[in-house]
Amino acid sequence: MAVSVSKAGPYYTTGPIKFSDLRRDFRASVRKSTSSGSETINPSLNTGSISSSELLRNTNISETQPIVPDCTENQQSGILSNGIAISNDWKLSQFRNSIKYYYITESGTEINFDIDNPTPVDWNTNLDKNINKVVFIDGTCGSTAVASPSAELNETAYNLEIDVYGSILACGGGGGGTGGTAPAIDGESGGDALSLTSTSGNNIRVVVRSSAQIYGGGGGGEKGKTGANGSSAQCRQETYVQSGCQQGNTVSCPGGWNQYQSGNWCCEWRRGCNASIWWVRCEQQFNTSTPSGGVGGNGGPGRGYNWPTDSLSGAGGGAQQCPSCPGGTQQSGGSCSQAGETGATGGEWGFVGGNTNNSGNGGDAGRAISGSNYSVSGTINASTLKGAYNP
Repeated sequence: MAVSVSKAGPYYTTGPIKFSDLRRDFRASVRKSTSSGSETINPSLNTGSISSSELLRNTNISETQPIVPDCTENQQSGILSNGIAISNDWKLSQFRNSIKYYYITESGTEINFDIDNPTPVDWNTNLDKNINKVVFIDGTCGSTAVASPSAELNETAYNLEIDVYGSILACGGGGGGTGGTAPAIDGESGGDALSLTSTSGNNIRVVVRSSAQIYGGGGGGEKGKTGANGSSAQCRQETYVQSGCQQGNTVSCPGGWNQYQSGNWCCEWRRGCNASIWWVRCEQQFNTSTPSGGVGGNGGPGRGYNWPTDSLSGAGGGAQQCPSCPGGTQQSGGSCSQAGETGATGGEWGFVGGNTNNSGNGGDAGRAISGSNYSVSGTINASTLKGAYNP
């Protein structure tokens, strides 16, 4: 895993603490916009005086831009104190080891990245406090199971920004009939890329950079329809049975055969023979089995992290079957079955899977961003977002 923490701070670990420093680092500070960058200063806010009342620790969870934010570090900063004061007994020394912003950066490849618990680092219990927090997605978040988003937040959070420079790629749905979690006929729905379900949280923002790829999984294609059955044919075969050349011999058809012709040949020309050779012709009629229709082909997979470059085409259906009599027999009537239908093509990123003439449907498209209580801004186009993304 490549997940790391950085902070705007800790400030004033040693030496004197000045009001001008507090004005610069708390009132005028602007958070960094890249994981490798630094905070900047808003010149218009870095002038004039700043009062101690402006520098009280703000614990209001509805405040989106607190000058002195509430966070674990600011509750524990200072010298022989309980952190930065929230109403009275305010002191400069309370700002020792204080911070302004909290950042986490994902820079590797993560499967099912857990934003609220990004092992091996964490938010230091700051998710539900009003400090402005940013998670930079610089690497790749993926998923190999449609039920598991590639990146997910499911804890209460305030003032959290998800800044996406890299890729969040959902799992594609399996084609109908392919087994596993895919239905027998329907294509499987594609997975969601980024899921945000922060109950009771507020000011959760997704910033989409021009290099971002937030792609919902494609739906799997529907399984092809089984071909229609054919009809059986009637088969006829015959055999010839004769007796020996002896007086009084008789001959008959074997069991299950019907006699349709008989006769005899005189063998008096042979010395010592005063009998005839008796013979019969026998026939047997029967029907073949009904030719079964070809099995429909499995649907193709939807595009996803698990199938990034594979063909999305469905499989071909089973071949037609024709009635066939055993060797040497004659045939009449009967018809061949139909071949099975080719499975439908899976959907591209964020698109539904294709349909066939079967009784089901292609899989639904996965979402680029799912959940509620969030906003999306930045470079929004067909290259950065594939699939629905609004709350």
